[in-house]
Amino acid sequence: MAVIEIKDFKKSFGTKQVHDGVNFTVNKGECLGLVGGSGAGKSVILRSLIGLEKADSGSIIINSIDITRMSENNLIEIRKKVAYVFQNGALFDSMTVFDNLAYSLRAHTKMTHDQMDKKISDQLDEFGLLSAKKLYPSELSGGMQKRVGLARAIMMDPDVILYDEPTAGLDPYNTLKIQELILRLKAKKVTSILVTHDMPTGIAVCDRFVFLQNKVISENGTTQELLGQPNSLVNQFIKGQIV
Repeated sequence: MAVIEIKDFKKSFGTKQVHDGVNFTVNKGECLGLVGGSGAGKSVILRSLIGLEKADSGSIIINSIDITRMSENNLIEIRKKVAYVFQNGALFDSMTVFDNLAYSLRAHTKMTHDQMDKKISDQLDEFGLLSAKKLYPSELSGGMQKRVGLARAIMMDPDVILYDEPTAGLDPYNTLKIQELILRLKAKKVTSILVTHDMPTGIAVCDRFVFLQNKVISENGTTQELLGQPNSLVNQFIKGQIV
């Protein structure tokens, strides 16, 4: 069953056309790798999935609802169930880790402080970050900031998580930690899309890949299928033949 359906999606910025009929689906509990060369428009697709960019035409359907013409107020309900993990963590610098994670809970729930404290503490503990609860982002390493960003993204128990280059710039230890967290969420049947140039991470966590090239999806297949084809776009991308 498809949780996400993108149909004939077209998007331009001024005279520059970025997408010219993009089509793909993501099934429930699946982690889809969205890959392609730099500037192909991968992040534009992610941003469009939460209404930060508007399609020129086509449809974006999430849980059977087309969000492309939704008002900003209606998109708030979608964003509660579709989490975006930004490349840089995107934490509020003036807030502690606790307050960063509490932000959406305060805005969208009626939880008491004690209930929030337990939920946040449990999540930080699961991510190995409990000791960072009272720290500010400036006191965290880059890897810790990204892990806190992921913890914040799932505070509302989303159905879908959109990962935008979550391992970019990380050392091997923190890259592995992010992989483990993605796999842990995947085991809970969370549907996700991973945009990445880090193909070892993509191969480790993704069930399927779609390759964005020349403004459309040029290749679509399971990880095993595409890795088994020496001339697949994914294999060419891994070898650095596509940038």
